[in-house]
Amino acid sequence: MVPIEVQPTRGPPRALRWTDPLGRAQDARVARVLDDWDYAGRWWEREVRRYYLLLETDAGHTLEIFREGDAWCLSRVSD
Repeated sequence: MVPIEVQPTRGPPRALRWTDPLGRAQDARVARVLDDWDYAGRWWEREVRRYYLLLETDAGHTLEIFREGDAWCLSRVSD
């Protein structure tokens, strides 16, 4: 999981920025939201609730991101 910046901070995301494993800044513009869901976690283990989004970028990539509290993370990238 990679921390990301999401713009705007409220409402549907339109732009994302993160640092890849080689330390390069990566930017993506969101073309559309494909899906969204809540993951309540294993409450008996006190896991934190997450809100997931599956996004398509203007470059045609599919990204899975989630918000945990106020922090956003990149979970998966597909070409």
